Amino acid sequence: MRDVLSVVAGLAGVAAMAVAMHWLLNTGSCASGGPYLSRHACPPGTVPFTLVLVGGVLVWLAGIAISRNGLNGRGTGQWVWVAGFVGLGVAAILKSALQDSMPADARLGSYIMGGVFIPVGLGILVQRRSGRTAQPQSPGSPGRRLRRLHDNGVIDDAQYQRLRAVLTEPGTPDRLGVLERAIDDYAKGLLTAAEYEDRKRSATFTG
Repeated sequence: MRDVLSVVAGLAGVAAMAVAMHWLLNTGSCASGGPYLSRHACPPGTVPFTLVLVGGVLVWLAGIAISRNGLNGRGTGQWVWVAGFVGLGVAAILKSALQDSMPADARLGSYIMGGVFIPVGLGILVQRRSGRTAQPQSPGSPGRRLRRLHDNGVIDDAQYQRLRAVLTEPGTPDRLGVLERAIDDYAKGLLTAAEYEDRKRSATFTG
């Protein structure tokens, strides 16, 4: 249920931000009131759409926060993050490239925004991928250690369920410790990929 709410809130926030940014980018730089005169006064609707933008950001962040793992593990939180940054970045670049009537300053800002947003959004996927083969031994209870390995993609759902089922059984070998040592040794270069996979299969009842 939390993941469903995360997706709904996250996409709603992204949609609100996209609508507001579309309108504000059509305006470009402007100013209203104050002691200085602007070459371009802000048109009606600037303040409401600015508030929509701020509200969209807050709803999008709430979507990330209510997901089960947030940004710390695989799940909807990370995908909502990607949807926000990559989606808005791509939209800004396409708008700049395809809309001839766009103000020059807004066009430049859109290209800059796209160039920053897209790498930031994709960066979390690169981080997640790199964490799959270099997860060190982690302190804490066995259940939390096992969950952390699963969240980082070291073990799949089936392997997680097998280890969880025997985690607290008396007399059971410390398969979790064996798996963590194999991960640590592989990260240090002490094991080949084949040796690492062999130990992993043995520890998770798949070998």
